[in-house]
Parts: sequence; C-alpha cells; structure tokens
Amino acid sequence: MRTEEEIKAAVRARYTQAVQEGSGCCGSSPSVTFQAAGYGVDELKDLPPQAVLSAFGCGNPLAFAGVEPGQTVLDIGSGAGIDCLLAAERVGPAGRVIGVDMTPEMLRRAEANAAAAGQTNVEFRLGEAERLPVTDASVDWIISNCVINLSPDKPAVFREIHRVLRPGGRLLISDVVAEGLPEPVRADLTAWSSCLAGAISEGQYVAGLAAAGFADVRVVSRLPYEAGQVAALAGAPEGACGCGAASGVRAEDLAGKVWSASFSARKPGGADGPTVRAAGAGDLPAILALLEEARLPTAGVAEHLGDFLVAEEAGTVVGGVGMERAGEVALFRSLVVRPDARHRGIGERLFRALEAVARARGVKRAYLLTETIEARCRAWEFTRVPRETVPAALRSSPELTGCCPASAALMAKDL
Repeated sequence: MRTEEEIKAAVRARYTQAVQEGSGCCGSSPSVTFQAAGYGVDELKDLPPQAVLSAFGCGNPLAFAGVEPGQTVLDIGSGAGIDCLLAAERVGPAGRVIGVDMTPEMLRRAEANAAAAGQTNVEFRLGEAERLPVTDASVDWIISNCVINLSPDKPAVFREIHRVLRPGGRLLISDVVAEGLPEPVRADLTAWSSCLAGAISEGQYVAGLAAAGFADVRVVSRLPYEAGQVAALAGAPEGACGCGAASGVRAEDLAGKVWSASFSARKPGGADGPTVRAAGAGDLPAILALLEEARLPTAGVAEHLGDFLVAEEAGTVVGGVGMERAGEVALFRSLVVRPDARHRGIGERLFRALEAVARARGVKRAYLLTETIEARCRAWEFTRVPRETVPAALRSSPELTGCCPASAALMAKDL
C-alpha cells in the first residue's frame, strides 16, 4: 500500500519532468490525440503552441459544459492551462477562470501561456485537489481533465468540489476510469502518475459524487481506448497521463478495462431556472419531440447533435438550440422552448450560450432563418441580409433548401 505522500511525490515529479521536457500526452501526433479527446481544430488554432503541446487531458470537459459569459470557472489540475484558456473565451471579459495545480512548474507554464494568449481573466493558484485554495460557494462551474484519478483521496476531492461550487453550480469532469486492474498495476507508483493505478470505475465515480451531495450525476460520454492506446498505456517506458505505465504491465492485461469518461452533476439549490449544457446522444429524442411539437424542422439534427445545447430542468429537457458549422460560418437553428417554460428568458440563455460555443469553435459569422422571432433576433444584434449572400458552404443545409419557407427572414451577425 502506497502512502498519500509517496503518490503525490511521484505524480509531482512525473509532471514536472514532462513540462520541463515540453512533452504532452500520448505520442507524437498531437492533432490526432486532441481530436480523439474531443477538441476541435478550430478550438486549438489560436492557442499558444505550448499550451497545446504540454496538455495531458483525456477528454474535453468544455465540450459538454454549458459555460456562459460572465460566469466563474474553476479547473482542478489545470496543468499548462489549455482548458483554462478555452474557458476564458467562453466566460468573456465579465467572467473569471481559476486554475489550480500542485506542480509549480506547471503553474509557471500556464501563466506564460495565458500571457501569450492575451487572457487577463485567468489566474492560476498553487494547491491540491483535496484542499482547494478557493472560497466556499464561489464558482459556477468546475471542470477537470484527467486529474482526479491521480488523487489518493477521491472522497476528499468530491467534498471540496461540493464546497466551492455555488448552489446550483455544475461540474463536468473528464477522467480515466478502470475496472478489474491487476494488483501489480494498483501498487505501482509509475502507474499512478500514468493515470492508471488510481483510476476508479464509472460506478464508483457516480457513487462518490452522489455521496458528496451532488444531484443529476450521470456519464455524458465515453471514449473507448483502441488497442494502440492500450498498448501506449501499458508499454511506453516514460510519459504522463496514461502515456507510459508500470514496468511489467502488458497491454493485454488492460484491454477492455480502461477508458475515458466524462461526468456531469449539479449542486442542489440556487436560483430557479434550467441548466444550459451540451446535448448528448440521450437528449436527441427530447429535442426532436420539442421541435415536432413546435412544428420546426428536424432534418439534420442528429447529424449536428455535437453542436446542440439543451436547457435542462429537474432532469427534463425544456429547450434546445443548435448550429450547422462550415468553417468560419454557421447556421443557427432549432431554437425551441417547451410551451410551459416560455417567457422566462430560457430562449435567450440558449442563444447566448450558443454564440459563446460558436466563437470558441472558430465561427466568425452566424446566420439564421426565422418567421416568428425576427424582432427578438434584432435585439440579439442580428440583421436581415439577402439570401444570395449565404456562403456556399451553408447552401446545402436542409434548413435552407427546403425545410424553411421562402418567406422566412434570413439574418446574420458577426460573432
């Protein structure tokens, strides 16, 4: 049995070495690694190269989070700052992002990356996940990327997350999970710093968050590791974040037992109102039902579900909105709110959140079609434009080619 001090010393030493060497996660092809983890090319292209190259995540927590402008986000185990910088774009100048990491070298790299990115709404603090240097009930969102598995005291981490979140606050955590690992792996310090030995099961994760007091705990995505990734976990002599494991561990010992999962949950309480978050596969039936009830087009929704948001209240989807992206332009579509939830500002919250997501994904100009809410769209700074100005990349959209009548107003806005 390893002590807490031994585990933390091993993890700190491994990540200090990794950031000093300028290495990142899992191999020599960062673009492939990051796309597999859920990052879009457009999200990363404007970040400082060192923020990307020194990243060690196993997912993209912000891809599933409904972070909105003006909010406060805390990133536990912020590393070189990649997710903090992406969150800073989401919250905008009126919001704030706090990164906490226990490795001083990582903090220095993160601060340099934030300066290079010109972000002034991000700060980094030295601290541990089990004792966060953050005041009670002070943040709206907590994100974390492939970090909590490294903690030897996960119940303490879950309690700390609950303490610092505001009532009604949300978390989105991407992490490595595992079931049935061989005992030699569990006992190996190198396997701890490689995100293996400390990985718990999905069931333990969900139960741990629920025990800490969270509601609506669920798994929102899974990223199965292919054979080559399992081999990287087990076979490389050096690395971090799953990129190199204990000596003597074979890939075949881990096959089918290790993967990346993303978890969401909500701290009970807070003001009334739904949570806006990214849509998942399980939300598709509810989105389609809302659109059909509102007699809005449903064609293309499933194909673009990764760019949809939903408003969820008491476990029920009460609204949604999405976009069809084509490079730096996008067609905003499918804004819908359940009849008994209207007149509460939910539609505008969805729309503003979609704008923030679009900006983060590299969209420079958004278009929409409407027959019923043109005045409202004008209030959201959209203006009418001639149909012939629609970019060629969007003209094949079913929304434009047949679902919406010719009488619908085409509007556009620079983001």
